[in-house]
Amino acid sequence: HETQTTCWDHPKMTDLFQSLADLNNVRFSAYRTAIKIRRLQKALCLDLLDLNTTSEVFKQHKLSQNDQLIGVQDVISCLTTIYSGLEEKHKDMVNVPLCVDMCLNWLLNVYDSGRTGKIRVQSLKIGLMSLSKGLLEEKYRYLFKEVAGPTEMCDQRQLGLLLHDAIQIPRQLGEVAAFGGSNIEPSVRSCFQQNHNKPEITVKQFIDWMHLEPQSMVWLPVLHRVAAAETAKHQAKCNICKECPIVGFRYRSLKHFNYDVCQSCFFSGRTAKGHKLHYPMVEYCIPTTSGEDVRDFTKVLKNKFRSKKYFAKHPRLGYLPVQTVLEGDNLET
Repeated sequence: HETQTTCWDHPKMTDLFQSLADLNNVRFSAYRTAIKIRRLQKALCLDLLDLNTTSEVFKQHKLSQNDQLIGVQDVISCLTTIYSGLEEKHKDMVNVPLCVDMCLNWLLNVYDSGRTGKIRVQSLKIGLMSLSKGLLEEKYRYLFKEVAGPTEMCDQRQLGLLLHDAIQIPRQLGEVAAFGGSNIEPSVRSCFQQNHNKPEITVKQFIDWMHLEPQSMVWLPVLHRVAAAETAKHQAKCNICKECPIVGFRYRSLKHFNYDVCQSCFFSGRTAKGHKLHYPMVEYCIPTTSGEDVRDFTKVLKNKFRSKKYFAKHPRLGYLPVQTVLEGDNLET
């Protein structure tokens, strides 16, 4: 009222988006995006919501026609059911009116940027399921089931709709360029090529493709790793900032013995003397077992005798890159 301005965003949402700007110094786009989405997920309390409940609420509200448009009032009623259920389980953590406002705000920012006051039922489902908690493979299963036909098979158009709705989440955070842009056609093509260009794919084929972490969807498995790493403590000391124990992700060199890096040094690209950024590293989001320690030790031994040429010739791609026609090849390894 003081400034006589109108704003689409809840003041708390504006604060949240401003706080996400601090994460722009993370050099690797998949991690930068996943950490932003994780912060958003927690602010919306969706990290408390399990997939099964999400699915039940959709049934309860009879949201079965995926291509139908749903108005703000219906979205609010669906969100109210979700958050009232969460409040019963997590009394001190969930403020129902605030959560409903914030989640509605987020959904409209992602799926109704033109502010028509309506979003597609399928977009609502995919947005909420992507940010619910659950096992990664289960999540892939649920997402597939949402778009699959009655035969539980999925054609190119249906997969395209799923990927289109999912990519809007990083797009809204200004992070879409690293995931092949908004054009999901190359991703659809890559999935069907993987399956000999058959007209339809099964849920297993979809999950196998997702395990390769295709570029347009790599932020989702990384989000799950970010969540798993949050509470992890590793009995190791960071060679750069000397943090011990390392909390969060731990990066261990496969070129030098006993060279460990914590996540904040790794993400900002800091290195210690004698260790180059292109040297192979292995990531742990949970503490290592003795078996993994032995395996890494053997790899370091092998890499000790490898030349610079070898590393230049064998860059390790972290995900299945999707070649887009326009975007050129910007691959982060």
